[in-house]
Parts: sequence; C-alpha cells; structure tokens
Amino acid sequence: MNFRYLKLGLVTFLFAGTMNSCSTGSDPEDIIDDVFTVPAKYCLTINNGINDIVMNVNAIVMNNLDTKKDVIDDEVPTGVTPTIYRTGEVIDSVVIDYGADKTISSIGGKFKGKVVVDPVDEKLQKFEIRLQDLEVNNFDVTGAFNFDIVGDVAGRDFSVSSSTIKFLITDSESNVTEFPVTSFEAGYKYVRSEKDDVDYVDDIYNLTSDIDITYPTGALMSLTNQSDLLYAYACKNVIGGTALFTLQDIGEGSVNYGGGDTVDNCDGDVSVTSQGSTITISL
Repeated sequence: MNFRYLKLGLVTFLFAGTMNSCSTGSDPEDIIDDVFTVPAKYCLTINNGINDIVMNVNAIVMNNLDTKKDVIDDEVPTGVTPTIYRTGEVIDSVVIDYGADKTISSIGGKFKGKVVVDPVDEKLQKFEIRLQDLEVNNFDVTGAFNFDIVGDVAGRDFSVSSSTIKFLITDSESNVTEFPVTSFEAGYKYVRSEKDDVDYVDDIYNLTSDIDITYPTGALMSLTNQSDLLYAYACKNVIGGTALFTLQDIGEGSVNYGGGDTVDNCDGDVSVTSQGSTITISL
C-alpha cells in the first residue's frame, strides 16, 4: 500500500471506530492495511452480491418470458421456485422464491427470501426488480433495481441501475451495520456459452459497472471497471478483468479478478494492489 497516503486518513478512521486490531501493540502499517482492506472486501463482496442477484434474474426469468408454464423448472437450482403470475396471458410478475433456508444457487451464491420481477412495459423490455426478505451471502438486502433488456433477444444483453439498494449485516450481538448503495449502474453483454448450447447455466458475460457505497463511517467507497470484466454464471463470480477501488480520504487500489479462465479463476480470489503492495480478498 501507499502508506504515506493511507496515513492521511488513519486518524479519521481511528476516531470513527472503524478498525479493531487483533491484539494490542499491532504494527502501525498492519493497522493502516486493515483500515484499507476491510472496506475493500465489503465493497467487492457487495458488488459481487448484486451481480449474483441480477444474473439470476436474467438467467431464470428473462430466458423464460415466452414459457406457458406457471412454474419455471428449466435448469433451475434445487430449492429455488420461480413462479409466473398472469392475468390471462399477460405476465403481472415473476417471483423467484429461494425459500427460508439458504439455497446455494450455482457455485458460491447463497440466497434466501424472494426476488420479485415486475414488467414495466407491455413489450417486456423494462422491468423493476423488488427484493422481499432477501438474504445474499449473509447480508440482508433491501431496495429495487431497474432492469432493461438491451436489443431484441431476452436473456442476453441487459443493463441494470439503482440508487435504493442497501446491504445490512448483523453481528453476533445483533448489532446491524448498513451499507447504502448510493449508485449502481452496469451493462451486461453476452459473450458465449461454454458448451455452445441453449442452456444459460454456463453463460459468460462481459460487464461494465460503476458502484458507490457509503461505508458506516460516512466515507464513500467506489468500484469502477478499468477493463471489461468477465462474469461466469457457473462460477457466480467475476473471473477476469480489472477495476479501480477507491476509499474516500484513504486511498485507491487496482483490483485484478484474474485471467478469465472458468477453471483457474473460478475460486473467487481477487487481488488488490496499491503502490507495489498486494492483498488477496476471497469473495
């Protein structure tokens, strides 16, 4: 890390109570590193959770807008029940029910609660995604997204935006910490299917995204792609590309998601580098 730069924000975080050393007498540089690393992990984890939510909507719902079934069952993970509600032949909403227990939806993503997808226009190009009692990877998630199909083919390219999403985490003493997502904008472009078939479970996407999150101290942290990121649905992770993480008054680091290999880079390990020093964050 660029410790001279990071020290500029250390006093603020000390008085704000945002860091806890593992023991007394910790090395000052280790403390500074913790101040940077913990927010970075929260930011990357929240961003990854949003990708999982909207990619599931695209995969499960958008690929089945023309089905006549009331319950979608094509390539749906065990324990997940997507139900279509209609008035006549018109879709009113699609509810993805992850159940009351944490359902592992593909590798890595753990969900419970419901995601409600409401069509906004008759052409089924624009949707609102509402979250009901949703938990994603130990975070309670509230708010709504705007979801727009890009192009003529549902289930392929799309964009997402929101300014109302909030991630909340509860500790062992029932203290709740909030992470408001003040802005999220992303575009997802279909690249290929690993097995070149019609199923979506192995789809690969390029994505561009920009997210701003308010840290509990009030500091703004952001993550912006520097190159097109590569998301593998089967991995439930971004597996390639780079992004810039910025923490207000503290510093910034370059995020490397890997080389885009669906085997070697599917583990969720991400490196963050600043001024020649690198940390690894596991999502």
